Amino acid sequence: MRRRIAVAAVLAVGLALGTAGCTFFAPQATLIKYNPSDGVSLDLGKLQVRNAFVISPKGSDANLIGVFINSGSSPISVELEYTAQVKGQPEVLNTHFIVKPGDPVSYGNPGVKQIVFRSANVKPGALLKVFIQYGSVSGRNLLLPVLDGSQTEYSQLTPKPLPKPTSTATATPTPTPTPTN
Repeated sequence: MRRRIAVAAVLAVGLALGTAGCTFFAPQATLIKYNPSDGVSLDLGKLQVRNAFVISPKGSDANLIGVFINSGSSPISVELEYTAQVKGQPEVLNTHFIVKPGDPVSYGNPGVKQIVFRSANVKPGALLKVFIQYGSVSGRNLLLPVLDGSQTEYSQLTPKPLPKPTSTATATPTPTPTPTN
């Protein structure tokens, strides 16, 4: 009788392990962190970057799309550095902006400010290397995916061109007579 119970228990455990397959011992896929969209994310001290990527349809200027969140209690002055091709020569350029605490800042979307990496010279499908840093926190490289803006949802996110200089008419001074006494 005990032998039958032992055999039944071994069969039950074997059946449970057999039907569970590899998932019994494998890590759960829902616990693996990933970026659910086209962009990348980064945590840097009290600054969080979410879903960051760039749109560069011509491979020259690139519009930064993404959300910056300050979880601290004082404003953060964020600096972004990238390498541009200026007159055929590589040159490190930077841009900076302020992120207030508790106030997520979105860049690049219609109706909000754009941060454009001028002369970034990066083709769609590549990665644009941007160094991000603030205050005394050690900075990190962020590899931003480059999209061309051909998808409908991204077609309005292309970099805006630089404003063209406008000429203004300069008034020609007319001589005024000097009174004589």
